[in-house]
Amino acid sequence: MGVAHLVSAFSRFKGWLAALAGALLALLGAYAAGRRDARQRALQEADEAYRRTRERVDEVDVGDDPAVLRDWLRQRGERDSDL
Repeated sequence: MGVAHLVSAFSRFKGWLAALAGALLALLGAYAAGRRDARQRALQEADEAYRRTRERVDEVDVGDDPAVLRDWLRQRGERDSDL
């Protein structure tokens, strides 16, 4: 049990350490990919929600008669002040 045994043990330790580092890097990579995918999915969902909202807003017919629009604003102001 001399130096050769210690060198052999150290070599095995380096092998195990390299395998452990590889496994940790794989886990870290999977975690990072999951975070990136979640962030991308959240952005896509926000974009889709904005698109749907924008379509609903664009479909509203507000008219173009100033008197009607003024009356609508007046009624809305009265309604909102009652809250």
